[in-house]
Amino acid sequence: MRSNRVTAAALLALASTGLMHVVLSERRHRDRSVLETARLHRQLLAAQVERPGLRAMWGSLASLDSTERSLHLHRNAWVSAWEAMYRVGALSPDGVDGAARALFATPEGLQWWARVREERARAATDKRARRFHVLMEIAYQDETGTVVFPARSDTFI
Repeated sequence: MRSNRVTAAALLALASTGLMHVVLSERRHRDRSVLETARLHRQLLAAQVERPGLRAMWGSLASLDSTERSLHLHRNAWVSAWEAMYRVGALSPDGVDGAARALFATPEGLQWWARVREERARAATDKRARRFHVLMEIAYQDETGTVVFPARSDTFI
């Protein structure tokens, strides 16, 4: 009787350890995927800065002069990096807030966010991405003193 309980407890501990390993492996894989996607995104943005001919693919940036277009892409790269860092736990909500407030400390940073915020809200397809966007929105609205809801109503969930 006692050996059955010991055996059952040992099997339960072994199964729990195996399950925890699977869960942690999946989480590490997801984090690596997020970081690899962010690296690819950064490479694509860098190519647009280095080779002006590639910029033509973004019609929404056509009205910007080359300096402002480069700044737009650079700001986008930073915010995308912050989002990736937030998603994998390398940047806390307070860290996002501090980074966003530094970005929004200039009129150009505020104008950039006003231009991209709705598109970024639409691109936020999962809970972590939406939460990141909410943190950015809170900092933006605190900085501007306004409460403006983006096009997606579920962004603030």
